[in-house]
Order: sequence, then C-alpha cells, then structure tokens
Amino acid sequence: MIYEVNEFKSRLTALCEKAGLSHLCSGNEDKIYTICSQLDQKSKQFNLTAITDPEEVLRKHIIDCLFAAECVRALAGEGATLLDVGSGAGFPSLPIAAVLPFVNVTAMDATAKKTVYMNDTASLAKIGNFNAVNKRAEEAAREGMAASFELVSARAVARLNVLMELCVPFLKLGGYFVSMKGAAADEEMKEAESAAKKLGATFVKKVPYTLPDLDDARFILIYRKDSKTPSLYPRNFSQISKKPL
Repeated sequence: MIYEVNEFKSRLTALCEKAGLSHLCSGNEDKIYTICSQLDQKSKQFNLTAITDPEEVLRKHIIDCLFAAECVRALAGEGATLLDVGSGAGFPSLPIAAVLPFVNVTAMDATAKKTVYMNDTASLAKIGNFNAVNKRAEEAAREGMAASFELVSARAVARLNVLMELCVPFLKLGGYFVSMKGAAADEEMKEAESAAKKLGATFVKKVPYTLPDLDDARFILIYRKDSKTPSLYPRNFSQISKKPL
C-alpha cells in the first residue's frame, strides 16, 4: 500500500532534496501523490508496473522521471509541446506534466486501457496540460502527427536504434529527443549512429545520474533534429524490429 499522504509528502521531499530536485516537487506534492495513489490502486487491474513497494515507486518511477523533467525544463520554452512515446503507466509523461505546467504533454500508448488510465489519473490529479492518445507510434506519424512536437521522450520502450525511428519523425526541426537509458547507454548510442544520421538527428549530450541510495548507472540521452526525416520513416514496426536502421 502507498504511504499515508503526509508520510508520502515527507518521503518525497526527502528524496527530492537528496536528488537535487526540490525545485520541481515543491508545490506539486498533491499531484504526485495522486499519481502514485492511482498506480497503487489500479496497477493489477491495468497491468501497469512490476514495482509496487511505495519506496521503490518513489525512487524508480517518480524521482527517475523528475530527472527527465529537469532536462525537459532546460530545453522547453513556454507552451512547448512534448510527446511521450510508449507511455504505459504514464512515466515519464505524468510526472513531467505535473511539475512543468508550461509544457503541453501528449502521452501515446498502443494499449487503450492504459491511455484511459493515464487520462483519468491526470484528471484526478488536476493536471490540465496532459492528454493521452491510443495510437501506435508508426501509424500516428503517418496520420498527421509527424513533425508536430518540440520534444519527444521515451523510457524503457526499445533499444535506441529502434526507438529513434519511432520517435524522431514526430519532432519539428530544432526539436529534441530525450531518451532515458540504463547502463548500456554507450553501447546503444554506438548501435544507433546510423539511425540518427538517416533520421536527421544529431547527438547533443549524455546526462548521467543516479537515484538516491542506489548506485546503478542511468543516463538521459539528448538528440536534436537538425534535418527533415525522410518520408520513408517510420516504417512498419515489423520492418523496424527485424532490420533496425
């Protein structure tokens, strides 16, 4: 079960302080509590996450996603649009929207019950700058959503060379792709060099971070879209997965 609300806020504040993210969670504790409360209540029903311990939810979902929010904050202007591909239970899209009200967040997932869950959670948390859509990325890009967003994010969806073909086509020129990766980040970056070149993306920087009291290596990879993505991409997912760029 999730922490009682006051204990939750105390733990959230302590972890944000350890992570250097207090400026993001301050004033947004109620929104984040609702996100975690909904996850606790609906996780089994919607098959949302294997992480159920309240302390692990705070560290591995909320704090993890706030590191992504901090990167987005540095890249996004007032009214910026962000698409989160393969949102699942709403990570990182819901925490980003909760702490960055000036960013308009669209979460995309191929599973309808998860998009319903995310929209319900955003409504309960009074997060007005959020909308979840039930679409497959490769289909949505061909249905008018390509080149429509200043930022695209993704977490735990696929290896980078596959992920880039699903995400980069949605970016406007000059927009940024923010990918959350683990210890294999360097290996995946090398593997994705060809994909980046073909899709018009240029590597900007790798942001290393660790979660409070954990020592596993995590990274946020940032790419900028510097040239138009050829209309060939994205291909059908079977082609993408069988023969990554």
